[in-house]
Amino acid sequence: MDGVSPSFCLAKWHHTTIYLQTGETHSCYHPRPHAIDVQRIGWDPSALHNTEQKKAERRAMLNGRRPEGCQYCWNIEDMGKGFVSDRHIRNASIYRPERLAEILDKGADFKVSPEYIEVSFGNECNFKCGYCHPKASSKFWNEIRDHGPYDMVTNHRCDIDWMTLYEEEGNPFVDAWWRWWPQIRDGVHILRITGGEPLLHRSTWTMLDDLAANPMPNLELNINSNLGV
Repeated sequence: MDGVSPSFCLAKWHHTTIYLQTGETHSCYHPRPHAIDVQRIGWDPSALHNTEQKKAERRAMLNGRRPEGCQYCWNIEDMGKGFVSDRHIRNASIYRPERLAEILDKGADFKVSPEYIEVSFGNECNFKCGYCHPKASSKFWNEIRDHGPYDMVTNHRCDIDWMTLYEEEGNPFVDAWWRWWPQIRDGVHILRITGGEPLLHRSTWTMLDDLAANPMPNLELNINSNLGV
């Protein structure tokens, strides 16, 4: 990968997590999620993943520059060659010669069909785990809505007006997902459905129906369930 550039990371192209309940995405767990353009997905559902921010970060990586959001990996790599960052691990886990060739040919701005997708259809959840967050647990969200924000924590504090939270029904980001999925399904190797509690989300069952009707025998399917439904 360093033959492309010393900051190149395949995850920025072929790894994505999409939070449809908040309209946010990132391509690794270290950078903060950023907003998806709700207007653009109306005519280009691939913008659920291929955001302008990711394209700018891809350009930076191709040119050997380090995107600020990836500082976690830069800190590790700057400790010396004996330290292995998540950038190296991600590159190794999703490397395909044809994927790399496509990136070298098309650059930063093409509509990537990612290999690894983690998707959250909503925050509806029947649990309220202490390590979780209101945008991933309706139990937390509803308690804050009814009784005000917590005052004993910082990372999990949530003032009710600090973000938009979409219901699954009528969500423009969920609608865009179902327009995008038929276009990309053949190239997806790993699909991870998360939440909230996925088994409470109608879209999870729609996805399972779709996979039953249109089998993908090489797909690795994961569902992050609390198994409490």
